[in-house]
Amino acid sequence: MAKILSLKEIEELGSEPLAPDALKKKFLEVFSEGQIEGGIRKRLAQRKKREAAQRPKINPYDFKHPARVNKDQLRTLENLHDNFARRLSSTLSGAMRAVVDVDTAFVDQTTYREYIASLSNPSCSYQFTLGPTNGQAIIDFPMPVVCAFMDRMFGGKGSSQGVSPRTMSQIEMGVMAKILKRVVEDLEATWEPMFRVEVSDIELETNPEFMQITAPSEIVILLAFEVNSTNASGLVSLCYPFFTLESILPRLGRHTYVRHGMPNREQTKCGNRLRLGSMDLPVVAELGRTRIPLSQAASLGVGDVIRLSTRKSDPARVFVGGRPKLLAWPFAESDGEVKLQVAGRLPGSVQDHYGRVDEQTPISFAGKDTRQSWLPAD
Repeated sequence: MAKILSLKEIEELGSEPLAPDALKKKFLEVFSEGQIEGGIRKRLAQRKKREAAQRPKINPYDFKHPARVNKDQLRTLENLHDNFARRLSSTLSGAMRAVVDVDTAFVDQTTYREYIASLSNPSCSYQFTLGPTNGQAIIDFPMPVVCAFMDRMFGGKGSSQGVSPRTMSQIEMGVMAKILKRVVEDLEATWEPMFRVEVSDIELETNPEFMQITAPSEIVILLAFEVNSTNASGLVSLCYPFFTLESILPRLGRHTYVRHGMPNREQTKCGNRLRLGSMDLPVVAELGRTRIPLSQAASLGVGDVIRLSTRKSDPARVFVGGRPKLLAWPFAESDGEVKLQVAGRLPGSVQDHYGRVDEQTPISFAGKDTRQSWLPAD
């Protein structure tokens, strides 16, 4: 009785021993039926709790879907790729010339076999190499969203309704390649707070079954981004095999991810100059240039005179390291040497018009008529 009743309840019943029938009658006289029922439930719950605490603790383990990445690391990946979702929204909005919302839908671990089975066929999937881990990854664009992009870029309303699933044409692949270039830049910028990555070896695959970047039973980290526009929606998926992120998983702890601000551009340039130090660069001065027929160029000899398009008062262009960088005034010394006095920098907007030079090869033209001078006439 002492194991079931409390001390207070025993005192209320009395300490003298009673027969079972008399004890039952005494119970009903002292306690109501509700008190008896509530007390029994309370005692049984306490007993089950003690028994559960004494039993050994068993954690379930799924051998088909082992948890290779812990929750803290998954949370860090999700926070890291929230920035990718924002960048992707800006990129797709620029491509569609309309507002496109992109949100992180979920982050999960699954097998590579199940991920490939979830993709449509035909698909718009790109596999690429993620440096410096040199592991491969996949980004997949849903076909309804791709068809909406094509419809919008070629003058439509940006809708995929009524379009049957089909493989993209060569022209559409070229358009998607331009969008992918910006998406890759967004992905590289996403990883910048952790470390510098470079995406390379990008390949388009329209049949997901042909993408074999890892074993079918291998665990992959899957990130899904929900894309919503006015007339189309879908899930853009980003798949990282476990071995691609294995070397950087220790960095994805809860305390290691810190969002850094954008570095100051001038400070970065100054630091780069200090790290480079002094070096030797070839300097070539171009006094002028002109165009002559090939037949005349083949017959040129010593003593021939070529009329240049520049005037005597025009500054010379100075190529540093093969690139046009400066403007300088040529003048002759009494000893016969020709020297240059730097007048200023060549504007960046016109540097591409002058091609490049080096010490071994002649001037390489940029395919444009460079005889036009941006300098004012005399």
